[in-house]
Amino acid sequence: MRSLIGLALLMAVSSISSTAAPETKAVKTKSTTINPMLPSAGIKTPGIQIPFATLKPDLDLATPGKPAWMFFSESLFVPNPSKQGLDKLDVKTGKAGDPVTGISKPCSKMTFGFGSLWVPSCADGSLLRLDAKTLKQTASLATGISAASGPLAISADSVWLLADGKTTLLRIDPDKNEQVAEIRLPMGCKNLVFGEASLWVVCPASNHVLRINPATNLVTKRITVSAEPQSLAIGEGSIWVLCKKEGKVERIDPKTDKVIKTIELSVPGAVGEIAVAEGSVWVTMTGFPLTRINPTSDKVVQQFYGAGGGAIQTSTGAIWLSNLVEGKLWKIDPKRVAATLAE
Repeated sequence: MRSLIGLALLMAVSSISSTAAPETKAVKTKSTTINPMLPSAGIKTPGIQIPFATLKPDLDLATPGKPAWMFFSESLFVPNPSKQGLDKLDVKTGKAGDPVTGISKPCSKMTFGFGSLWVPSCADGSLLRLDAKTLKQTASLATGISAASGPLAISADSVWLLADGKTTLLRIDPDKNEQVAEIRLPMGCKNLVFGEASLWVVCPASNHVLRINPATNLVTKRITVSAEPQSLAIGEGSIWVLCKKEGKVERIDPKTDKVIKTIELSVPGAVGEIAVAEGSVWVTMTGFPLTRINPTSDKVVQQFYGAGGGAIQTSTGAIWLSNLVEGKLWKIDPKRVAATLAE
């Protein structure tokens, strides 16, 4: 009899244990799915990563193409392949005005200077000059331009153009619409900008930023940076360089021509661009549409993750972002960005 009672008790304990185990597993499973899935890359410091979907844009526009670049000059201009030209967007409403036509395959970024808009046309290898008010073509310069990224810059007296795949830098006199100098740079250099009395260009193959003196047409400095520099911007007294391979931003002091800070983004291999405006440094990358860096602390203070990223442009009180995958364009208030906190 005692053996029967003991056997019954043993079976009861075994039954209780077998029903308790699944409940414990369920609690563990639930605890791993409380928060939305965070990306494997990016800054892991608490409070830095924020879903991009929580950031409400002032404008959310569908674009005819998937603009790999934009340009701001009173209005926002984006390439429109279907119309062989450019769409001109009102910066307050986002509405498109009359398109700028007659530009066959507008490629890479345009620029403004000397009362004109300058637009590369890769279809025929020319640089087009448009009147800034009428948007009518006033000149066409045969330059052999290729689809290099960011090939144009304006200095005090010249237009500068990265003209071909061999990275020939042309100097153009805007008074005569003629080439007046030619500088051979290392192959594959791109993203030309002017500031701090110099021209600056990134060379991904050699991991250099070149500084060019416009007074002498000579490369005066070759500054070594992290692997695969791809975009640069000037502001806050520095040159800022986005380096693709390891996902870093290098800060260069133009007084010493040295890297004074390396800022980790922890997003290796992502395509992107960098800009400086409204007291912050802004980076857009695939999968991380917007990252904000505080130039005072040299730290990433916000990193928004989600669909989008690729091209960035700034205007007064606005950041413009493009989604290269979905063909969208966003206008975002930088004050709204700063006020958007991690949950």
